[in-house]
Amino acid sequence: MILGIDPGLTGALALIDPTGAPLIVEDLPTVQRGHGRGRVRRELDGAGLSHLLGVHAPEITLALVEQVASRPGQGVASVFSLGHSLGCIHGVLSALAIPWEPVTPTAWKRAAGLGKDKEAARAAAARLFPRIPLHRKRDHNQAEALLIARHGLTRLPPVSG
Repeated sequence: MILGIDPGLTGALALIDPTGAPLIVEDLPTVQRGHGRGRVRRELDGAGLSHLLGVHAPEITLALVEQVASRPGQGVASVFSLGHSLGCIHGVLSALAIPWEPVTPTAWKRAAGLGKDKEAARAAAARLFPRIPLHRKRDHNQAEALLIARHGLTRLPPVSG
């Protein structure tokens, strides 16, 4: 099985079998941190991610995690949050012994015949995975996770049989 992850607080994951059929398509789990007079903030829930993937971990051949970087003009807090999410994802994958690789947005989007438009990614995933409800604009993260996982199928050795 192949796992595709679009990281971030609004990110998603998709687990597909070797035929490309989706088994799990979920938003990444998050949790509220902070209390009292301190700021309450949302962050990736590593325990929730571990629980979500744990039962399938032995069968996951490869996880592709979208490689993200800071952009000019992006705030320090959002860059730190994204770095925290990536570290949490990498830690959970490593703890579950799931082999993972980074994949650039350019690589998986080129393989899917896409440009930078998030709506195009959602439309492409909706065509390729018609049973997955990707109707809302915010579903682009799940769409991207599905396309990242699908790109991972090209990274597997051929099955003999």
